[in-house]
Amino acid sequence: MNLNLELMLPEGFLLISALLMMVIDLVISDRQKNSFFSNLSIVVIAITMLLTSGTVSMESNLAFNGFIRKDLMVVLSQLLLLISGIFAVLLSHNYIEKFSLKYKGEYYYTLLFALLGGMLLVAANEFSTLFVSLEVMSISVYILVALFKDDYRGKEAALKYFIMGSVGAAILVYGFAILYGLTGVTTYDGVSELVNKNGVTLALLFSIALVAVAFLFKTGAVPFHAWVPDVYHGAPTPVTAFMGAVVKVASFVAFLRLFFPVFVSFAKNWTPAIELVAVVTMFAGALLALNQNNLKRMLAYSAVSHTGVILAAFVTVPALASFVVLFYLFVYVFVTLAAFGMLSLLTTKGLKGESAEDWGGLYKKSPFLALSAVVIFMSLAGIPPFAGFWAKFYLLTALLREGFITLALAVVLSSLMSLYFYLNHLSMPS
Repeated sequence: MNLNLELMLPEGFLLISALLMMVIDLVISDRQKNSFFSNLSIVVIAITMLLTSGTVSMESNLAFNGFIRKDLMVVLSQLLLLISGIFAVLLSHNYIEKFSLKYKGEYYYTLLFALLGGMLLVAANEFSTLFVSLEVMSISVYILVALFKDDYRGKEAALKYFIMGSVGAAILVYGFAILYGLTGVTTYDGVSELVNKNGVTLALLFSIALVAVAFLFKTGAVPFHAWVPDVYHGAPTPVTAFMGAVVKVASFVAFLRLFFPVFVSFAKNWTPAIELVAVVTMFAGALLALNQNNLKRMLAYSAVSHTGVILAAFVTVPALASFVVLFYLFVYVFVTLAAFGMLSLLTTKGLKGESAEDWGGLYKKSPFLALSAVVIFMSLAGIPPFAGFWAKFYLLTALLREGFITLALAVVLSSLMSLYFYLNHLSMPS
């Protein structure tokens, strides 16, 4: 058996730390829990980052008999997840101080379990491993959304997220079951080999469609996006930031790592569908964001539009798509965390920030936050010289290089539309 356990040291450390935090939670006083567990979580995540950095390799390495595969893309994705986790913990500390939470210890170690699920999800090289990792992450996020006792909006959001997530999980399992029935194996390499040998069949295309729909549910693509605005709006702001970063990155990287090794040989059969979904998603997200008065709902529909832009990269060749998606996600995660971090900071300082009217006269109240908002929103819109521009620049370069001119124009037009609603929130009169 080729277990290669040293490759799983970061995930093992994170798991053991989260379990130990559950025990510590029983003996520490409630008054100390927020500061203690937030500091401990940052230390645990930082050590996990160091351990993850030690697994960097230009070659692909397998663990647990091929159920886990780690390469450079996986390690970079895991580091991005862990950085997002640190930001979420930092936002959570002040938020919990402002809005009392009974289950402080539970909040922090559940967040670590969600990170663990995300790390395993991007490293999965087998169907059951992918599904279990996805559910560990998803169930942990369901709990985080509903954990604040008197937040009825959060509980409604958690219920909606749970129902939609359960539907997506069921569709995913059904797709995997068909693939297993066709091939008799569950590892990506084994399925890829047998699929290429047997050729394209109607059952295979149906299974691909089911798996794709499940991931489109998780990433919030149209027409499976209905849960996104309600959950983003209802969840506590630090949890929304965590979802917008960790869940998005883990889902997209897992999607990419599943589709390109397994189904790349007949990409011409499924890329037109992805291209159509990408265009509809980026325009629908931008259009629905235009009339939003609530900042969290606007950012939710903006996230839907960005999902369409990321999906556009999937139609390029595998090596180029991997680079473009990862770079776009890297930029998007930091800008998203900054946006929700700013909103959380406004809330914890006693300033209202969710409604567009609350932004009137923000420069007089806090020039730093006002200027930060300009930088963040312009980056989300893809305006030079900010980071968001370079993410879209590399994406457009990849699309034009592969001849997807119409898709590149769609990305540009949707970005121009998004500029309107970003400017609308920045130009509210005092």
